[in-house]
Amino acid sequence: MKIVAICGSPHKGSCYRVLSTIAEDHPEVEYKLLMLGELNFEPCIGCYACIARGEDKCPLKDDRDLVVNEMLDADGVIFASPVYVNHISALMKSFIDRIGYESHRPRFFGKQAMVMAVCGGFGADKAAGYLEDIVTTCGFSVVSKLELKASTKTAKETAQNRRKAAAAFDALVAGIESGQRNPPELQQVIMFHMFKAISEAYPDRFPADRRYYQDKTGYYDDAKVSFWKQMIAKRVVKDYVQGIDTGQAGPSRR
Repeated sequence: MKIVAICGSPHKGSCYRVLSTIAEDHPEVEYKLLMLGELNFEPCIGCYACIARGEDKCPLKDDRDLVVNEMLDADGVIFASPVYVNHISALMKSFIDRIGYESHRPRFFGKQAMVMAVCGGFGADKAAGYLEDIVTTCGFSVVSKLELKASTKTAKETAQNRRKAAAAFDALVAGIESGQRNPPELQQVIMFHMFKAISEAYPDRFPADRRYYQDKTGYYDDAKVSFWKQMIAKRVVKDYVQGIDTGQAGPSRR
């Protein structure tokens, strides 16, 4: 079993310290910690090339694919970030921006994830919730969610955080071993039908999405989607497509 942790901290602080010891109780796990601050990452320039024409068309040549390939090769992934002003760090947000195409063309179904946010006072719930929402759109099943406070840096607080982190890691390992998969959320079903409809309406503008969706029907893969979620999603998309036809809606560039 291989688990990769992606740390969005620009330095080796509280978030890093938790991740550096989180796998100690699982020597059977091949564990790798990637520090985004130690990698070569350029900020997204909003050119839309990865969305429209394919991720290989991104003009920025750095370590993005190195991290993505580690994610693809892993059985589970930990997305961890310190909390800055009630949100994830700029480093983690920049990374998420750079893999925005994964929300359009998700390929991490069947993989489990854990999200973790470490704050000094407030905001861990908001940051962890954001990470959970984003990685879910990429196909991951989030089976473990961790919100930690590292304010006093006392031995008691550190020990408590380590216990919580170890329990969250246990849950991730168990989720991987059982093949746990969360049922498709309504948002995911809506996004599937929305992006498929857009790719069909604008095949020349979105050739990468068109190639991805052309052989797919009710969902990204063979996951069972409830009748009601399909009905609601199709209704939402039908109204959107009608808006495209009347010029009241349509995709726009970032």
